[in-house]
Amino acid sequence: MDFNRQITSLEEGTVVLTSTERVARFLRMQLAAAEAGSGKKAWFSKAVIKTVTSWIEQTWLDLMPDEQLLFPVQELAVTKAVTDSSGLLPETMISSTSTARKANQAFALAKKYGITMDRELFLFKSEYEAFFQWQEMIEARCKERGWVYRAHLPELLLEAIQRGEVTLPKRVLIVGLLQVNPAEQAILDAMESMGCVVEHADHAFEPAVPALVRAHSQDDEYAAVANWVAETLATYADEPLAAPTMAILVPDVRKYGPPLMDALGLIACPTAFLPTADHQEVKTLWDISSGASLGSRPVVRCALDLLSITPNEADIEVFSRVLRSRWIYAPDAEAADRAVMDVWLRENLGLSMGGTDFLRALGACQKASVPSFRERFGELMARRVSDDSKLPSAWAEEFAESLTLMGWPGMGDLDSANFQTMKAWDEVLVLYRTLDAQLGKITYQRAYMWLREVVDTRQFQPRISHVAPVSIMSYEEAIGLHWEKVWVLGASNAVLPVPASPTPFIPTPLQIAAGIPEASGELALERGRLVVDAVLRVGDEIVVSCPMVGDKGVTVGHCDLFGCWPEAGDKVEGRGALIESLAGTLDRSVVVPEVVPPVSDEEKTMLKGGVGIFKDYAEAPFYSFAKHRLGVTEFPLPVVGLDPRIQGTMVHLILELFWTDVRTSEALKAMTEDELFEKVVQVIELASERLLNKLIWRYGKRIIRLEQNRLTTLTIDWLELEKTREYEFEVLGFEEKHEIVVGEVPVTVKIDRRDRVFFDKDKTKFADVVLDYKTGSVIRFKGLNAQSLTEPQLPIYATQIDFKVVAGIEISGVALAQVNSAALGFHVRSDFASQLCPSKGQKSGVDNPVAWAQQTEAWDTALQEMAAGFMAGNAVIESGKHPMGYEFIAPLTR
Repeated sequence: MDFNRQITSLEEGTVVLTSTERVARFLRMQLAAAEAGSGKKAWFSKAVIKTVTSWIEQTWLDLMPDEQLLFPVQELAVTKAVTDSSGLLPETMISSTSTARKANQAFALAKKYGITMDRELFLFKSEYEAFFQWQEMIEARCKERGWVYRAHLPELLLEAIQRGEVTLPKRVLIVGLLQVNPAEQAILDAMESMGCVVEHADHAFEPAVPALVRAHSQDDEYAAVANWVAETLATYADEPLAAPTMAILVPDVRKYGPPLMDALGLIACPTAFLPTADHQEVKTLWDISSGASLGSRPVVRCALDLLSITPNEADIEVFSRVLRSRWIYAPDAEAADRAVMDVWLRENLGLSMGGTDFLRALGACQKASVPSFRERFGELMARRVSDDSKLPSAWAEEFAESLTLMGWPGMGDLDSANFQTMKAWDEVLVLYRTLDAQLGKITYQRAYMWLREVVDTRQFQPRISHVAPVSIMSYEEAIGLHWEKVWVLGASNAVLPVPASPTPFIPTPLQIAAGIPEASGELALERGRLVVDAVLRVGDEIVVSCPMVGDKGVTVGHCDLFGCWPEAGDKVEGRGALIESLAGTLDRSVVVPEVVPPVSDEEKTMLKGGVGIFKDYAEAPFYSFAKHRLGVTEFPLPVVGLDPRIQGTMVHLILELFWTDVRTSEALKAMTEDELFEKVVQVIELASERLLNKLIWRYGKRIIRLEQNRLTTLTIDWLELEKTREYEFEVLGFEEKHEIVVGEVPVTVKIDRRDRVFFDKDKTKFADVVLDYKTGSVIRFKGLNAQSLTEPQLPIYATQIDFKVVAGIEISGVALAQVNSAALGFHVRSDFASQLCPSKGQKSGVDNPVAWAQQTEAWDTALQEMAAGFMAGNAVIESGKHPMGYEFIAPLTR
């Protein structure tokens, strides 16, 4: 009798045991289709179809035992509690969860394969000794509390069968099980000895002779599979129900699924990328088995992000996602403001910001207002102030209420996939509530950690409502099923046989003796042969492929278990009708040069950027065009530590306040050390009230105090340098604003400081100098040279502002004042000196009227050429590495 007849002619009292839930679901559908095909409108299932593990579990639970069967996450909680309290973990271990998870796996292996727990055999390594003690502690705790691990079930069920407490089925049919572990085999043997018929399904399929394909790369392999699907189904476009059944088998659905679906969508089903009407399901050609966790679903990831935020801890990326998420309710009027708020927060990020700090920031932003989000988020942070410990069941209610408070999962109706996701989320909370006995009262941080554990270990894939002609699943999921056409993807020697990976907690010789497949290379090879043989029986026509080069450019070896592989064939050229309809249409022999139009009168009124237009033009005309005409800006990146812009603004403000009061060099020199210190502290306090103290929400009081101390030292050092200037001086102006036009480019500038320098005691001979503060540690003084002008600010002051009209006298020089603890000094170009301080600053060579006149003329010529080029639409760029600060424009210059 062949396999299909075995399945469709099942008798009452038959149990079908499968290797995976995917196989069990497939058999149920096949049985239902057969019943429906026979004309029945309603029927009762003749047989129980379950995985081996779920049948053992359900059969034991049907006995109404006194013990409580633990869920996997409960088992992990018990094991973690045991390992944490044992005193056997290294002191340097950061997290014990991973160790507890591996100990759980070792415990299950020991039970399944009947490994004798003899202390003498576990004395060779500290890991063995620790595990031996842990398993004893687990057994003792389970016995004390009446708990049962799933690894205990085969032994407990076997005892119940032997006592005659289990009503045995008449017949057991095993489908897709390559190897039965000793614990499960003992149950089957006991059932058979008591009259139950136990047999393996007879597929009656001979192994197919596969067509082996050696692709050049993984991209070529995906394209070949997608073309295979497209060409096969195209023949049945008019009769889709007549199309052959098809499957694509992959080593790992999580790794291979996304790129495979991209290739299938692009080549075989381009409509998968097109938007659909609200809540309509995308009709894809494929049905993929679960390869992702529930936590990977966007709506659940949003929930986890939101719940991770506490008053004292919050990650900017997490808060950013929450702020912009469509799963968090917001009135339509706030949608755009939330995006603007996100950009502003990135530009104004502080140190170690928690939820409370972000709440203050929402109120400090003047660019956008999000009152609804702010109110809800404020209530959420108020709920989190208490650090009381609670039971997991209480935390589950807290999680649900917090999400509801924030309007999660949004206000719109959910589509099918997200509706299923929400049902799975509800099931997660139900499971989470069962952890009370294992975890007891825990803090919010631990409660959230265990919620993440439950969510991220919950396999989930939304089911599609339509019948897809192509199934995507892993190799072992397919064993026991059958299709007409099958493609086995990624058949490398790194996949089959699976590399040996014995558990580190059980002596390897014991694992090998027990026959655990992962224990040695020989056992892994034996398992690999079984898998290959079974895979070759799942289809009438089978193609097996392997790339020569992996996704990281590393050479990939093929699996010899499938046979003798050919040399790599030609590269796949067909990339689907969509791509081929577009590719090759460009006539590359005809090149139409791009022409940037001149700046129009209307555009001129909207120009912004000031001196930046010329600074960017000096680096490359294209940079100025992209930034100031196209409006290309860099997405704000969080700044670690104090924002240098704020530090620079504080220096400007402090020196402005100081010289507004002190004014002259004589008054500065007349101050004692204590008087100077007191004056500096006073102006720093005034400046802090205007700026720094308003940012306590961003940096905290300690960081601000440290910055004030740094500014005190820096300001005093700078003023001590100013005392050494060769000529007496008076500060005439600060932050003087000028509206000017360079060429035809309108520019608004602010002069940091204007000094009058006196050459005699009577102050009858003098000259005016413009100063520009620079707080960076590195300044390119050569950038002031006209032939390589990349620092155009002072040249614009010197040549484009008519100081005779503004101040009654033309300026006689300019100076870069470098106010940085690593480099204090002046760089001067004037008609009277090349230095202001004899011992500080680099000489420029411009120190007399003739040199100054030549310098200003050269500057004016360079600036006029820049202005003319910018206004005319010059946007050239030389190939090469982009200078610091312009990397974000690189994609536009390819």
